[in-house]
Amino acid sequence: MIKFDKDVLQALKTLEKEGFETYAIGNCVTQTVRGVQTFDWDLTTKASAEELKAIFPQGKFIKADQSVMRVDFTHEEDGEETGSIMDLHIITGPVEDELAKEVFTVQAMADNPDRRFVDPYDGRNDIKRGLIRTIGNADELFKKDPIRMMEAVALASEMSFDLQKDVFDGILSNWRLLLDYDVNPIRENLERVLTGESAGKGLKLMAESGLMAVVLGEEVSKKMSHNDMKMFEVLCENIQKTRPVTLRRIGLLYTCLGEKAGLAAIERLNFPPEEKVHLVDAMTYLIKIQFLSDPIKFKRFLYEIGMDRYNYLHNLGKAQRIVYDYTTLKVESRNIAMQQIVSGKEAVFVEDLVIDANDIMEAGITDDPEKAEKLLHSVVALVHKNPNNNHRETLLKYAKKYSKNKLAEQLRYVNWFK
Repeated sequence: MIKFDKDVLQALKTLEKEGFETYAIGNCVTQTVRGVQTFDWDLTTKASAEELKAIFPQGKFIKADQSVMRVDFTHEEDGEETGSIMDLHIITGPVEDELAKEVFTVQAMADNPDRRFVDPYDGRNDIKRGLIRTIGNADELFKKDPIRMMEAVALASEMSFDLQKDVFDGILSNWRLLLDYDVNPIRENLERVLTGESAGKGLKLMAESGLMAVVLGEEVSKKMSHNDMKMFEVLCENIQKTRPVTLRRIGLLYTCLGEKAGLAAIERLNFPPEEKVHLVDAMTYLIKIQFLSDPIKFKRFLYEIGMDRYNYLHNLGKAQRIVYDYTTLKVESRNIAMQQIVSGKEAVFVEDLVIDANDIMEAGITDDPEKAEKLLHSVVALVHKNPNNNHRETLLKYAKKYSKNKLAEQLRYVNWFK
């Protein structure tokens, strides 16, 4: 018997009292057998949709066919959220039929404390052995649905388990089936691998089994240099020392590669636009931020890239320092530069200026809103060079100058020496 959340256990007992056979099933059982606390519970029940509505009026159906009801038991306690979320799946046959739909033994278990622990494929023993094993022939399963290969490695990473030999061999024989597969589930499982308890082990399994070519692209994988491979090996050893922030760890993987190869690998997995921007930045700007020692260049870089993109790069740089044991000097230098900006309330962006585009037009410099906005962005250079220039008269004076002298505008970041 597993240890149930008190609200979930009460719900199960309520359903049983009403005469509806109910079991906790799947990942929540797997996690609790492993001794890991879970807050997301899946239960199968033979109650109908109408009967569930009557028993749990606060529940909401999360599928159009009303086959799954969600009951939210979360609440705030001492300023913190606690409690669990329970999804009730309506079934008509025995729970064993539901377990037979699973692919891996460690996920094919169910429990009802008043009935029995259901483990037809010896998943509990596989958990004790720390082994990912398939229900049925691994080679046949992977041929039928190739994404199961990525899922196997994701599970191994999340649980810090090993792959059974037949599972590993099945991946080794079939990984090419994923080369032309939908990249979205590949990307999702890569994220699981990288944020698992043993991300380093997951990355090694991907490299050894052939799946790294699926993630990076076969050409990129084949052409990894000796230095790329060395960085990858160190990443596998030390990635667990970094925080399991998904996009940051993805950036750590891609920055093992050269810029051209990394950009090609990023393109392959079709990341959402906002994520792709950060990953492309990692390949093109991460080295650049290591040399932003000059305050003016630092502020100009912030202005051009924005704080959100800079923060990603800065945190990725800190993670790289941990993984590769780089010196802390570059990180500390950026921290000091940022502290000076914050403490001195120095202007970096147009929003920080004491004037806006309307002020430029009201001063008679231009009556074109687009030109006024462009001039506003041009005078930002003045406050980057000297924070004391953030005064109305000074900024309007130079806005007027730049409107008449294009060369002066182009050379606004140049320091002239007498």
